[in-house]
Amino acid sequence: MSAGYVIRPLETADDLAQCVALQQAVWSGDLAVPAQFIMALTRHGGVALGAFTPEGKLIGFVLSFLGWSSQGALCHHSHMAAVAEGWRDRGVGTALKHAQRKAVLAQGVRLITWTYDPLEARNAWLNIAKLGCICRTYIRNAYGDMPDALNAGLPSDRFEVEWWLEGRPAFQPPERTIEIPLHFQAIKRADLRAALEWRLRTREQFERAFAEGYVVVGFERRGERGVYQLALPASVSERNASTA
Repeated sequence: MSAGYVIRPLETADDLAQCVALQQAVWSGDLAVPAQFIMALTRHGGVALGAFTPEGKLIGFVLSFLGWSSQGALCHHSHMAAVAEGWRDRGVGTALKHAQRKAVLAQGVRLITWTYDPLEARNAWLNIAKLGCICRTYIRNAYGDMPDALNAGLPSDRFEVEWWLEGRPAFQPPERTIEIPLHFQAIKRADLRAALEWRLRTREQFERAFAEGYVVVGFERRGERGVYQLALPASVSERNASTA
């Protein structure tokens, strides 16, 4: 038990029903991953973990499956993670990711990948600043048009991040930055055209940087902006791999 919750595998019918319900609450309007599919994944190498209160209420979860990264490495791909409203910014997401790390390492896998919207500063802070993920893959409109409240109205561009569980590759000192807004959803609600301008401008910046071999290695908050830090790989072989 930690900070009012415990993390354990999703196992029972009630666990899975709560997982589906939490998906529907977080991504209102989108289709949830069915309980039967989650169960099939966990029986065949997948990892599904939940954070539960002492009363058995699910307040967060992570779901991943075995696969290959865009760079060609064996990995667990973390398809979905969510924390319930009221429990965010309390360390639940970080605790779930570290529990996922332990479970994946127990399978002998050393890399976890997942996608997230690079304009979501909250996610960038967790993924890049806290967990130490890197990113060198930008996917345009990764999931097509998405109907849920968080994504509707804009191309679903995504980073595919790499979380190297036993030490990430070495990089030169950061020498490039790309800014994003700290509160992208507020901009989207107020002015969809302005949100689209952010999407298209940063898309071009990230794609150009990645094509030149740069990798996202850091993230920090500066006033009303989030700032991604980009660097070149330390070795020539790594640099060639990042531009392949």
